[in-house]
Amino acid sequence: MTADPYAQWTGEPMETDAVDAVLDTADHGVLGLADGDEPYTIPVSFGYEAGDIYFAFVRTDPDNEKFRFIADGKPARLLVTDIKARFDWRSVAVTGPVEAIDLVHGGWETLVEALENNPWFSTAFEDDDRVEGVRGWRLVPDEVEGLEITPVSD
Repeated sequence: MTADPYAQWTGEPMETDAVDAVLDTADHGVLGLADGDEPYTIPVSFGYEAGDIYFAFVRTDPDNEKFRFIADGKPARLLVTDIKARFDWRSVAVTGPVEAIDLVHGGWETLVEALENNPWFSTAFEDDDRVEGVRGWRLVPDEVEGLEITPVSD
């Protein structure tokens, strides 16, 4: 088997444990959505729980554009990066459908548990009068790909 001559720039596949570690310790990434041929990306904070990605969108008035792109069952892709230097980085891409979380019937607790260690998420969103409501989502992974370049030890 021939080694990839471009791997020093494009990265090598990560082991499953390393991918889980990135998703478990990261608290934000870029979420890619689409409406037909129109792409949309947004930075998003998230939680990783039992192999699934959880995140919340805060609905304001008027509605944010992100609500035009997200819908129950539609595909999404989350990209998480950990870049320390040119030849010391990791990235993980998670692709799959998003599912709306019913925040009324136990879903709020599920969402809070998944996001409890995320510094960007606040349980106060639920009680803020300026916010019409929080919408919770779960990204169910169909495909998970991790790539990394680690510095060579002397």
